[in-house]
Amino acid sequence: MSVIRSSVPAVILCIVAVFHLYGQTADSTVTLDSLLKSADARNPEILAAQQRARAIAQRERQEDALDDPMVSYSRWLSTPETRVGPQTNIFMLSQPIPFPGKLGYRGDMAAEDAVAAREGYDATRRDVTYKVKAAYYDLYRIDRSLAILDQYLELVRDFSKVAEEKYATGEGIQANALKSQVEISMILARRLTFQRQRAGVAARINALIDRRADTPVGIAASIDTTRFQFDDSTLVKTALANRQELKASEAMIRKSRFMKNLVGLQYYPNFNFQASYITVARGMSTAPDAGKDAYSVGVGINIPIQFGKRSAATQEAEATYLANELSYRNTENNVKAEIRDLHAELDNVGRTLDLYDQGLLVQSQSALESALSAYSTGKLDFLNLLDSERMLLQARLGYVEQQSNYDKTLAALERAVGGQFEK
Repeated sequence: MSVIRSSVPAVILCIVAVFHLYGQTADSTVTLDSLLKSADARNPEILAAQQRARAIAQRERQEDALDDPMVSYSRWLSTPETRVGPQTNIFMLSQPIPFPGKLGYRGDMAAEDAVAAREGYDATRRDVTYKVKAAYYDLYRIDRSLAILDQYLELVRDFSKVAEEKYATGEGIQANALKSQVEISMILARRLTFQRQRAGVAARINALIDRRADTPVGIAASIDTTRFQFDDSTLVKTALANRQELKASEAMIRKSRFMKNLVGLQYYPNFNFQASYITVARGMSTAPDAGKDAYSVGVGINIPIQFGKRSAATQEAEATYLANELSYRNTENNVKAEIRDLHAELDNVGRTLDLYDQGLLVQSQSALESALSAYSTGKLDFLNLLDSERMLLQARLGYVEQQSNYDKTLAALERAVGGQFEK
């Protein structure tokens, strides 16, 4: 009997201490900043987008440059006789030159493609940043949940020993000991579930930073638990100014304007300037200038009479312009809806966290302490004590989950406005 009475207060003190200090210590930890830096430097999707942007940036110099000049050579097989002698060789240099303005518009169109590609690269970095943050916050939730379960498991095992001691001395019933064993098995099953989830999250993180899927990932160090207040209209204004998809759509609208201007110039001819050099042999001529080589210059133009072709190009340019404007409007509408949806979700998660901070955690803790006091004096049975412990456990796990959800929603909101913003 003395053993039982001395064991119960010790367990009570242990429970109170553990539920107040439920952090996990580990030799290996990982921070969000380190993962973000690794992803920015190594993520294949980011690197591919970077190379695409670099490639497209080279198009402008190609599009607004003249075509290479053409050099041709002809050799007379049957040389024509002229007054100054027979012609033998003809060397010709020609340079095609488009109507003024055409090359400029082509270069402008390529420049807008480069703008869109740069925005695509920034959007890829933004999206990968969000994926890394979401995975890290999931990792934090799982690691903290495992820490809470491990410590709860230790407490239940202590209580199981007490229940077994009471049963052995005839002061308890076997059901209490059996119930504690069932509780231990349930905790172990939940741990397995969290461990499977952690393996999946670790694989996501490794994929994002281009590592082997089975590379060990340290325990999440911490997360920012600061709460923020945002104004819907300010977020929308920020997104309309910063969102990469909108900037890319604007570039496509400008490109389609240049395209319309270029199509308008297709009704004007292009030019082809030529210069030739003809070698002349002296032959049998007795003219004073016999054997004197000849020179010539010339210009040619194409005749833009394929009006059907040019009319179709005009209609294509007009339809492309309208499509790009509608695409921008659609993206703008989606961005506004996404921000308002995420803002409402963030507010809802914040209110849930307030419930935990202002009542649920304190109430659960107080209920457990009251149950422990009643149990120590024999006024509460073991099963009701387990229920009180389980209620606090659920509150702790729920609180960690909502903390993770808050930061994940905040990260999604950052992505929606185009990246990091002032909080």
